[in-house]
Amino acid sequence: MSFPGIPSGERHVNGTLKPESWGPLPLEMSSPLVRQYPAPQVASRGPTRTHVLLFVATIITTLLAGMSWSGIKAPLQHLDLFYRGIPYAGTLLAILFCHEMGHYLTARYYGVQVTPPYFLPSPPFIMGVPFLGTFGAVIRMQSPPQHRCALLNIGAAGPIAGFCVALPAMLYALTTATQVPITALQDGSSYAQLASPLLLHLMEYWLIGPTPSGMVLTINSMGVAAWFGLLVTVLNLLPIGQLDGGHILFALLGPRARYISWVVMGALLVLGVLAWPGWILWAVLGWISGRRQPAVLDHRIPLSRSSKILAAIALTIFVLCFMPIPMQ
Repeated sequence: MSFPGIPSGERHVNGTLKPESWGPLPLEMSSPLVRQYPAPQVASRGPTRTHVLLFVATIITTLLAGMSWSGIKAPLQHLDLFYRGIPYAGTLLAILFCHEMGHYLTARYYGVQVTPPYFLPSPPFIMGVPFLGTFGAVIRMQSPPQHRCALLNIGAAGPIAGFCVALPAMLYALTTATQVPITALQDGSSYAQLASPLLLHLMEYWLIGPTPSGMVLTINSMGVAAWFGLLVTVLNLLPIGQLDGGHILFALLGPRARYISWVVMGALLVLGVLAWPGWILWAVLGWISGRRQPAVLDHRIPLSRSSKILAAIALTIFVLCFMPIPMQ
């Protein structure tokens, strides 16, 4: 079975690297250089009770958050209106699910053992202010990738897959958006004002045209979920630590990637002081997780053209969706 964007020569069979994935190496050199790695001993298991319970809890918390984002002031007192939270919960969970399954399926494709995704619930609202309802989802790699192409493709597959769900959801939200006076949001509103990245500015200009002075667009709860999906994508693509962007950068540059990561963490600290305090947290998390470099069994195999294309796509998504001050 062929997979788009991943050359068939990079696949693994029972944990063994196929010789043709070495590309330019002469055939007479393949025997002493191509190592036969044993298959990972970690058994692949389906979702456990913990995975299921966390997923159910996340469905509940995102439904409550969606009710809050749709304008219901006390969701716990109006549980009969739970359907009002479905657009938000369904959109956000779809983005997170596709993000993690992008990692999962690509890892399994390369013979890397990974856990099913752990969905992390969060408070749906804090002191009456709507919150996300989830802290996202994570998977754990239980065996190292065979080569840098595998590491890069696994790291890039998640953000790209999640972005492919968030983009049409945001397109729909913009087509149904309404324009209201900006004073209506400033007077007594407890909702956060969400920033617009370059991608949203381009989409607004294309779909709606210039917004009149003194007016602002308001999107529905599905658009809010799509916006958070774009923010999650940007955070995961930060080229630091064990984030997806850190894996992509390491696959591209090897140990030299740490120097760029230090520069990025320094820039995040500056942004945290001058713009949005949340960047300080991500700089600290990047420093903590970045002390251990990603493990790759063989660093000598060069990156394929398709892997470089995936890295370019991931970088483009990061630039289009990055926001110095995500919310106020």
